[in-house]
Amino acid sequence: MRKILSLIFIFFSISLCQAQTKSTPAKKTTPPTTTKEKPKALPEKVIKTEKAAKADELGEEPITENTQVGNPTPTKVEPTRVYDYSNSDLLVKWHELIFELVEQTQGYSPNVASRNMAYINLAAYESILPANLENISLSDQIQEFHRPDSLNIDGRFFNPAVALNSAVFKLVDKFFISAPYIWMEKVYALNDSVNAHFARQLSPDAMKKSKLYGAKIAFWIYEYSKNDGGHQSFLRTYNMAYKLPICQSCFEINRVADLENTGPLHPKWGENRAFIAKNQEEIDIKPKVEFSIYPNSLFYKMAKEVYDISKQVVPNSEKLQIANFWDDAATFTYTAPGHSMSILTQVLKQRPVDLASAAELFSNLSIAISDAFIVTWRIKYQQNLIRPIAYIKKYIDNQWEPALLTPPFPEFPSGHSAQSSTMATVLTSKIGDNLSFIDYSKYFVGPPKSFTSFWSAAKECSMSRVYGGIHFRDGIEQGEELGKIVGKNALSLRYKK
Repeated sequence: MRKILSLIFIFFSISLCQAQTKSTPAKKTTPPTTTKEKPKALPEKVIKTEKAAKADELGEEPITENTQVGNPTPTKVEPTRVYDYSNSDLLVKWHELIFELVEQTQGYSPNVASRNMAYINLAAYESILPANLENISLSDQIQEFHRPDSLNIDGRFFNPAVALNSAVFKLVDKFFISAPYIWMEKVYALNDSVNAHFARQLSPDAMKKSKLYGAKIAFWIYEYSKNDGGHQSFLRTYNMAYKLPICQSCFEINRVADLENTGPLHPKWGENRAFIAKNQEEIDIKPKVEFSIYPNSLFYKMAKEVYDISKQVVPNSEKLQIANFWDDAATFTYTAPGHSMSILTQVLKQRPVDLASAAELFSNLSIAISDAFIVTWRIKYQQNLIRPIAYIKKYIDNQWEPALLTPPFPEFPSGHSAQSSTMATVLTSKIGDNLSFIDYSKYFVGPPKSFTSFWSAAKECSMSRVYGGIHFRDGIEQGEELGKIVGKNALSLRYKK
């Protein structure tokens, strides 16, 4: 009897538990909160709206009601717009993708990025010439560059946008051979999208002729690029065998900031072939402040300035935000030359121009910036000057750390200052002074920044390196002077008959 009662009790207990399990809702678990970082694999979404299209047609200023305010965001927030592949938008669209490729591709130092963007834009410009008879080739204007007669064709059944698209696509495919697969898929998708757009408007003969011409231009430019000293330089950016000079004023690598890459960055880059012959010559830019370790010396006071300013570069300060906005570190951003090219891209997004004018602008600016890096690196390794972190730790405060990581190459002159000054020199001459624009490129650092001119952006870029604790004032001032010289030399190129 007791066994029967025990079995009945167990049966009812099991039934009661099952009933409770079915009626009790599952407890929701909240995933741990994580800090949002800049997404690496998601491209900017372009929302096509009828309102945006009409605004473009009317030549209205871009709507900025969606401009982020105050804080960084994980995605880029820009005014909505549509892209017109027959004008400057085609090059804008390609550069937006190229900037992402620069960020995502291993080995894309600022030097490599500046070089390869120059060749891509040189090809873009040369590819449109059959349809733009008022423009002339850069053949025989830049070093060792001679346009073969076989590329001189008539403009019948020829579309410059299709040719330019083909030339840019072929070179991007060549120069970013080590890019992640997901990003090369976007390269092929953009090329196909542009071709599909024009295939609905043009005859098969015009499409074939234009695409083939662009491919020929790309092949010619790529072969020309092989002999400049920087061919496939993305494969090895740090020279482990290079022996840095040792002296009291000499640059030394900061091992804390550079644990993985213990060699100097591109120590032979200054020997590369410049585009402009004048930039291959020695340019008289030298430090104006003589090295000294004595507290009453100008050099010590210059280092003390960096040290004192660093105390103001604290969380939530404007100086830290400026330092981060212009940091432009490789493998995390567009790099410094990419940032300068991005400024032109954003200006043209706000104020589109015809395709030929855009090709000239991108070509002239990218050639100038590429030369700026060659000249700057030549002087850097000639002067081989100590960085603030080494000087300050030795002679002022051995516990000091700058806001930004110190890169593995000499201090003088500032590469950021040289290339941003080059940008301002070229774009001010080509587009004009006092032209306001919004820079959205560093959305993951802080809100977009507004500038009243190219020079106001360049000046802030220069000063950001002092805020970051990686340059002395003399380095940025002389870098600015160097950029003006290189930019002026690049403006000597003739694009019109």
